[in-house]
Amino acid sequence: MATEQTEDAKKAPKKKSKLLFVILIIVFALSIGAGGTYFFFAKKMLGGKESAPSEEAKPVEKKVKPGGPILSLDPFLFNIFGSGNKFAKVTIGIQVKDDKVMEDMKKMIPLVRDRVLSVLGTKSVDILIDVNNRNLIKDEIMGALRGALKDKEQIQAVYITDIIIQ
Repeated sequence: MATEQTEDAKKAPKKKSKLLFVILIIVFALSIGAGGTYFFFAKKMLGGKESAPSEEAKPVEKKVKPGGPILSLDPFLFNIFGSGNKFAKVTIGIQVKDDKVMEDMKKMIPLVRDRVLSVLGTKSVDILIDVNNRNLIKDEIMGALRGALKDKEQIQAVYITDIIIQ
């Protein structure tokens, strides 16, 4: 009986070491495969560019389109959707195409404020607080404002300059 136990005890470490060896081989093979795949497809993944800039590469100059004037609106103070006692104060700026559009927008301030407030009034505290939602809110405001204008390209950008929630 004692000899049977010692034989089983000798087999157990061999099984463990074989399993460990097989796992190491699999991990090594997967690492080699992943590395090879990366180097093979690196140009495609990086948009046809090499991963390291070459010495001959010249910096690409972006043509910056000059923006038009920015119409700063008075802060919006409103009750937050879904909470009876919370309110928010949001300040917004609207970048327009040119000075003529700026003058037209100044004549439509009540309409602009109504459209912006209609969008902001549907947002909960969680949406207003989350920084990741800011671009979605800006896009929604821009869409609401563009719907009120004849030329959709008159509004270039919407900026949220302040958000205070209390």
